[in-house]
Amino acid sequence: MLVFKRTLIGAALLSVFLISPAAAKDIPPRTAGLWLLKAEDNPFADWSMCIEEARNDFLDTDVWDNFANECKVTNSSTRKSSGKIDATCKLTEKTEAKLQVTFSGDFKTGYSFESVTQFVNALGKTNTLHANAKVTYAGKCPAELKPGMKRMTKSGLILRP
Repeated sequence: MLVFKRTLIGAALLSVFLISPAAAKDIPPRTAGLWLLKAEDNPFADWSMCIEEARNDFLDTDVWDNFANECKVTNSSTRKSSGKIDATCKLTEKTEAKLQVTFSGDFKTGYSFESVTQFVNALGKTNTLHANAKVTYAGKCPAELKPGMKRMTKSGLILRP
């Protein structure tokens, strides 16, 4: 029985190391250049962004700003052109959000993703936010959009990283 418990503990520890933020790095890198993001179900998710090779993780630029530092991957299943990632992310000093992202695409010409974020608000009610986005490659970045910058489609406002 002791050997069985040690085996279970070893498997649990191994899974902690296998399911880590590094699992998100299994997602193929995007082509550097201009990308257009449009989410039909979220009017605020409509922008163009300039992506460089050094920072091309779509989780960080499209889903959760500062994903690598604020989120911990709890489960990940990725293949070359699709996958699913579950994470907990720091929302405030005292609040975490559960994030689930499913994605597919070649990341050279386009990809799509669905994100579902759940968190408990100050009144104790669970809120759920959905975003279904399609993202397409549009070529070279315009001169006014440096790597990491986003231009909001409706307002024209340029956001710096």
